[in-house]
Amino acid sequence: MTDYFALLDEARRPWLDPAKLKEKYYRVSLAAPPDAEVNEAFRVLSDPKLRLHHLLTLEGADLVAGRAVPASVAELFWNTGTLLRETERWLLKNAEATSRLTRALLRPERTKLDERLGKLEEQLRASYESELVEVRRFDASWNPGFPNELTKLRERYDSISYLTRRLAGTREKRFQLSVT
Repeated sequence: MTDYFALLDEARRPWLDPAKLKEKYYRVSLAAPPDAEVNEAFRVLSDPKLRLHHLLTLEGADLVAGRAVPASVAELFWNTGTLLRETERWLLKNAEATSRLTRALLRPERTKLDERLGKLEEQLRASYESELVEVRRFDASWNPGFPNELTKLRERYDSISYLTRRLAGTREKRFQLSVT
């Protein structure tokens, strides 16, 4: 596996300054002919979720699926799942509606769902930003040689991973509602 940190001459850290990373990427790109691996390194290291996954993989952390939802996002995770299922049920009802009257009667529920999804999206985004702050704070004391460091980093990764998936699902349902 290619070490993208080394490829862009970055230290293996949970947090990288986006402006400095972009600067290094441009420097490396200008010094050599176009390289797909350099582009991929920049893409991965620019994205917090992908960067943490790459770092954990390089450090030999166990990333097998099936871990519990992190406590920091558990309630939000379950609330999101419930609302996404409610929205899916509404979308199915709307798709099965055969008359304009039936669709018109469903419209107020659609408006409420969209409002709830909008608020949920704000909560998810705020939680995501909070997790990034935690990653940055964690980075200040990052020492991969300590036994619990990878466990703590994996918890941050899991939280960010769940939040990005739930954000994507929420945006998708809002889009589906907007085109009905």
